[in-house]
Amino acid sequence: MERFDVLVLGGGAAGCVLASRLSEEPDRTVCLVEAGPDYGPYDEGRWPADILDARQLALDSHCWARDDEQDRSQLRARILGGCSAHNACAVLRGPPVDYDRWGAGWSYDELAPYLDRGERMLRTRPLEEDEVSPWHRAFLAAGGDDGFLLHVNAVGGVRWNAAFAYLDLVRGRPNLTILADTLADRVLTEEGRAGGALAGGRELLADTVVLAASSYGSPAILLRSGIGPRDELGRHGISAVAELPVGEGLIDHVGTGVVWEPTERLQREAAEFEREHLLLMGGVMLRGRSRSCPPELFDLFVFPAIEPGYEISAAAFAMQPHSRGRVGLTAREPGAPLSIDHGFLGDERDADAVTEGFEALRELIGSDLVKGLVGRELRPGAAIGAADHVRGTARGFFHPVGTCAIGAVVDERCRVLGFENLYVADASVMPSIPRVPVHLSTIAVAERASEWI
Repeated sequence: MERFDVLVLGGGAAGCVLASRLSEEPDRTVCLVEAGPDYGPYDEGRWPADILDARQLALDSHCWARDDEQDRSQLRARILGGCSAHNACAVLRGPPVDYDRWGAGWSYDELAPYLDRGERMLRTRPLEEDEVSPWHRAFLAAGGDDGFLLHVNAVGGVRWNAAFAYLDLVRGRPNLTILADTLADRVLTEEGRAGGALAGGRELLADTVVLAASSYGSPAILLRSGIGPRDELGRHGISAVAELPVGEGLIDHVGTGVVWEPTERLQREAAEFEREHLLLMGGVMLRGRSRSCPPELFDLFVFPAIEPGYEISAAAFAMQPHSRGRVGLTAREPGAPLSIDHGFLGDERDADAVTEGFEALRELIGSDLVKGLVGRELRPGAAIGAADHVRGTARGFFHPVGTCAIGAVVDERCRVLGFENLYVADASVMPSIPRVPVHLSTIAVAERASEWI
């Protein structure tokens, strides 16, 4: 058996933050447990090319197994740095109202210093207009005041993930242990206290246990530990330790996309651009408003993309969805895929919002600023109505939150209800979803929680 002061289960963005911050106290021993590989410091040059490449999403490697391999909305990274090593490098914060409703201690004013810190640590910078492709510039112009260039965690062409940002400078600390390729099974509990965890067949003892395994992984660990809905535990023969709505309330932005045939003009202009610049898949977003959205806010995003070979697409997403899903177990073994039901479009208001966004996207393509770049609509095809397409193809934006929510599973300081020394400090504690990609918000949650643990 090995003993530590703090055990952090999950080495994604939040886990990297927690391990770095909690090990700042030299007398506190910290162990970070990650199911995927750790390729060491960036400067050693051992990280895979797809993980480093900021031009494209890295969704073809280092992924967890899924119970439905056709459901790409379940994709999540299994590697140190987590989804910060896979993502589109967007570093955005939501409007203050998105955080003000989280509860005591989580107002925007209270969280802003941690959002600021996350931006600095990720080496965030705004893209310049000459860094994005002609496809993106056309959308930017067509969007007017609603179009904007992304702020990104990209250093040159390198996706600067949370492992580089938070761990590379602290790997030499003698009080920090990183256990990679080690799958966390369950937390060891007794009489309202956590005593450690089983991970990779090892018993790791600790005075404090922090879960940071994502909105999918953290509830799964709690469920295997006997903490969750009694009926879910009973289905898998797990003795109940505490009954809490673990895994309930899953939220993700929901939307759908369209693919067009590029015109000869676009191919020519994109090729000229790529001779001197990196061809970024993303780089621009457009805000939109459904009919039910207050005029001073937004609740839709349009995200145009360009892929190698100049395949062009765009997607419209509802950024304040009402539908809720859940995460459960398919088996009690830690390596088993999870049961993930996003519940997309379960609330009719979401279907209406995405349909409005998709119709606005098609209208945008007809504008003088964009139409010279697009040929025929390849998918779904111009004959397919927006509402039918939305209902048949709705998918997530890879931004799951809410499955261990503040006020339901954890208290306002991220401590699991009924336990003295067991915490969750990742995207799963967000009781509602910010109307932006949640990477920066997740890092801010971990930064803030690290001061309470």
